[in-house]
Amino acid sequence: MRLLLFLFAVSLAAHADDPPWEQKDFDCKRPDSCDAQQCCQYGLAVFTREAAGEGLKEVKAVGQVDAPPEKVFAVVSDYEHQTGNLPYVQDQAVFSRTAGECVFWAVADFPMVSKRDWVVRAKLERNLPGGVYRTSWQPAVVADVPPPEDGVVRLKVNTGSWTLLPLDGGKRTLATYQLLTDPGGSIPRFIANKANTTALPELFARVRKRAEAK
Repeated sequence: MRLLLFLFAVSLAAHADDPPWEQKDFDCKRPDSCDAQQCCQYGLAVFTREAAGEGLKEVKAVGQVDAPPEKVFAVVSDYEHQTGNLPYVQDQAVFSRTAGECVFWAVADFPMVSKRDWVVRAKLERNLPGGVYRTSWQPAVVADVPPPEDGVVRLKVNTGSWTLLPLDGGKRTLATYQLLTDPGGSIPRFIANKANTTALPELFARVRKRAEAK
């Protein structure tokens, strides 16, 4: 875990004027919630920091994957097959894809709230300096995309990324997932912030399973 946090700090240090990241502490001997148990089990380091926008928190999770960065990248950028492979996602559609970009829509059914959907543009970066792979996304305006169905809230704030650093000569990966989202609607901020971290262990578990099986 010390190595993981050291690599994280060196490779992904925040700019001096950014709000500081705070690590979420888990009592692995006496876990008091399922996400604590799972984060300890899967070796995740979870961080949050304040973001502009009435109490929103940006989240970041760091974990290791026993697969090369290019294989992990193929999994996390597989926007055509999110249903069944990502927590809560029920449907998706890709509008366009090139070697460097993918524009897609997805809808998810989260616990205790109505469905949310989003349209985003993902940037796809391969073989960056140091052998890093990265995909990052932000909301996109796409012509002819229908409005959300009745009972579905479309996310206006949804930016994030996967940054994948090689370990052990490229045999393994240090994966960092980062997300800032506002679920909209009338959800209290503390519930929204909790929801953004709850699915992290399952998200990493599914990514690991697919990447390590390839």
